[in-house]
Amino acid sequence: MSPDRRSAGVDPAVAARFATLADARRAMIALEHAGLDGNDIELLGRPVDAARVPRDPKRADLRLVFYLVPRLAGGLALGAGAGFGFGLLIAGALMAAGVVSWSWGAFGICVLIALFPGATLGVFLAFERSVGVAEDWSLTFEDAPPGPVWVGVYTRQDEVRARARQVLGHEQPLELR
Repeated sequence: MSPDRRSAGVDPAVAARFATLADARRAMIALEHAGLDGNDIELLGRPVDAARVPRDPKRADLRLVFYLVPRLAGGLALGAGAGFGFGLLIAGALMAAGVVSWSWGAFGICVLIALFPGATLGVFLAFERSVGVAEDWSLTFEDAPPGPVWVGVYTRQDEVRARARQVLGHEQPLELR
């Protein structure tokens, strides 16, 4: 836990109010992509308090799956395509240089050897860019009553505070403090 993390009576250094948990999730991901420590990010508000006591974990899990699957599929397709293209280049270069004699089998093996690592890397990068490490990130998939949700950033560093304010401002909050 970060030393800047909330203690009783400590307000966040920067806070932004969003209409829904999904909007708050996007803001949390944006903060993490901007280099803020996930341990310094916290969700606040009545919907979050209700989400901390899950009523139906299966529904939240299903929402998480529907959130991740399209992103991972996109990463898979992009990575496989990049691997396929890289494999074509390598196969062409090896065959043009005479390192590997021309045959469809050798050509296909070179392409497939690059396709699988490309697909794996694509899925990994898509997962890394889609999932937040902040402790409260998973709460954004829970059933919660409608209402505004605050994303709070706890820090004592001026540079981090300024970066958090800038990132949260780009996420179009209802209010920014």
